[in-house]
Amino acid sequence: MKTNINPIWLAIPATCDVCGSTLMLVALVMVAPSVYQMMRGLIVVITALLSIIFLGRKQYRHHWTGVALIITGVFVVGYVSVAGSSGSDSSGSALLGIVLLICSQLFAGAMFVIEEKILGDYYLEPFQIVGTEGMWGLFYYAALLPIFQLIKCTQIDPTGLENLCAYGYLENSSFAYYQMSLNGYIIMNLVLTVFSIAFFNSCGIAMTKYASAAQRSTIDTSRTLTIWILSGCLGLEPWLLWEIPGFVLLAIGTLLYNEIVVFPYWGFD
Repeated sequence: MKTNINPIWLAIPATCDVCGSTLMLVALVMVAPSVYQMMRGLIVVITALLSIIFLGRKQYRHHWTGVALIITGVFVVGYVSVAGSSGSDSSGSALLGIVLLICSQLFAGAMFVIEEKILGDYYLEPFQIVGTEGMWGLFYYAALLPIFQLIKCTQIDPTGLENLCAYGYLENSSFAYYQMSLNGYIIMNLVLTVFSIAFFNSCGIAMTKYASAAQRSTIDTSRTLTIWILSGCLGLEPWLLWEIPGFVLLAIGTLLYNEIVVFPYWGFD
């Protein structure tokens, strides 16, 4: 297998990552953390479909059953989230956040499949891939951030997009640094986020290399329970009991798809 790759090829998944990550972080401003994480369960469905189309993978009965359970679970969580905020000023914001999350998962699924396709022809170290993609991401944002400083946005917006405005502009990096100088907690969060994402991406690439993009996407949803419990315990969001059935369906679908739980009847094994 080839060990040297043209860095331009890795610009393709990096582009998907920039688009998907940006949309996800915008959506996180509009929805609760647990809803954000549960809605990301759609990545399993998207990755499975793209794997069939572009990688020629075959999905069996237990795979399709898992996908159906995940879709149902995500729908329940999304419906409960919007219904729980209906009649309030945040209902439109929650709905828009869910739409943005769905769009972001299309980019994330494409990134997983493209990386698996590339890894199928090359023998590359995970850190090399992450570093090269990170370089492209740095270039993209170095070009985009100055433009965002010039885009004006209003603070009065019924869709909830006013949360994205930084004193009348879409981005205000100088004010962000000023906030960091006033609050060391922001700097600590920033440093922890950098290390967290670095290890997360490296482990994810390794999983794609040694397993598959589909398995990477299913294991990625295993964070949902932890985030849901911590968000409720820390008071970041109210407990919505009707989200529990959605989570249960999402968890069962993930375990079934990833063959962690095998149902040895009626051809599901």
